[in-house]
Amino acid sequence: MSAAAEAAPVNPSGKKKLLLIGAIVAILALGGGAAAFFMTKPKPADSTKDSGKDGAKDGAKSEGAREAKRDPKAKPTFVPFESFTVNLNDKENERYAQIVFSIETLDSATGDVVKAQMPAIRGRVLMTLSSKTAGQLLGREGKEQLAKDILADARKIMDLSEADKSLIEVHFSQFVMQ
Repeated sequence: MSAAAEAAPVNPSGKKKLLLIGAIVAILALGGGAAAFFMTKPKPADSTKDSGKDGAKDGAKSEGAREAKRDPKAKPTFVPFESFTVNLNDKENERYAQIVFSIETLDSATGDVVKAQMPAIRGRVLMTLSSKTAGQLLGREGKEQLAKDILADARKIMDLSEADKSLIEVHFSQFVMQ
């Protein structure tokens, strides 16, 4: 009986600890499962989100124009250009500009076309840059206009219309004038 008497007094605080640990593990497992469920659940399409401020749907745009809709999960495609160093069109002073930029494209296929046409695009951009004066390029407005001119040059080489949004933006990474 002495062996049975020794086994009978079980420590009740040990059972409580084990039960508490089991409950915490179960709660964490349920919380993790719920989080995984809600994070992987696809978002429903909202048909009113695509309408403009005037109530017009995107389908009302011209048929030939590709829309520049970016998938928020898609990585942007940037096509970097080597440095441009050109003499500016200043009559009174000899000035030059050194500019480095990238063109952001809607997709990688358009980026590949830009890369294939890069020599022609570079030539046209050099002509555009050399026609500018330092005064035209000094302010923010001048740089923004130059970015628009570069996009127009690239679109012209690639036979794209102005409405085609596959070329998104020019990003300057270096802009030095002397």
